[in-house]
Amino acid sequence: MRGIAYLNAEAIDIAKAHPDADERAAGQERAEILTPITKGWGTDLGVEMTSLAIQVHGGMGYVEETGVAQHFRDARIAPIYEGTNGIQAMDLVGRKLGLRGGQAMADHFAGIAATAAAAVDAGGELAEVGDALRDAVGHLEAASRWLLTNAATEPNNLFAGATPYLRMTGIVTGGWVLTTAALAAARLRAGDGGGFPDGFLDQKLVSASFYARQFLPLAAALAPAVTAGPTDLFAARF
Repeated sequence: MRGIAYLNAEAIDIAKAHPDADERAAGQERAEILTPITKGWGTDLGVEMTSLAIQVHGGMGYVEETGVAQHFRDARIAPIYEGTNGIQAMDLVGRKLGLRGGQAMADHFAGIAATAAAAVDAGGELAEVGDALRDAVGHLEAASRWLLTNAATEPNNLFAGATPYLRMTGIVTGGWVLTTAALAAARLRAGDGGGFPDGFLDQKLVSASFYARQFLPLAAALAPAVTAGPTDLFAARF
């Protein structure tokens, strides 16, 4: 989450201050894509993480003395602030997915795929991470193509799949950030270590490996929800 926020901030800086006009335009596109992911996916996970913190504390996490419950309540407002996460999801599919006829998002996916290929080529423990990221971005590309194709005949196909699509995109982008960090850690570990404390670089690879096994497979699981369409939503009665 922090890595995506940094990437988003970098894109905003490039869009505002890079001396090359083409680079500014590219930075603006990346910022537009990353903003709903940063806000929507990040704050949803913030709620899940603070809920997990309560669970870890057991019954003492629920009562007020530990202070953990306050963090949970504070985190819960974030998915509502500054455009609820449902709005962020609809922004992602309704405006960002179609930027430059879908090419802006395609460029985003190409960057992720290139990182996956680099991890596979690096071999060893990174190869498994790269394989998982390659599979996940493949599912995301397929879901994106379905949305773009089917939005023309039924615009609600976009909005019915918006929330799972935001989560899917966040999961894959998060894997990209962690794989990038793991590749950098592997390069530094093979050299002078970059001055990092003992074990720090190793843990970057551990984090990427854990994420690849536990989180990236969720991208494939979300694909059917993204492409389910609005039929059941319109048929429901309460």
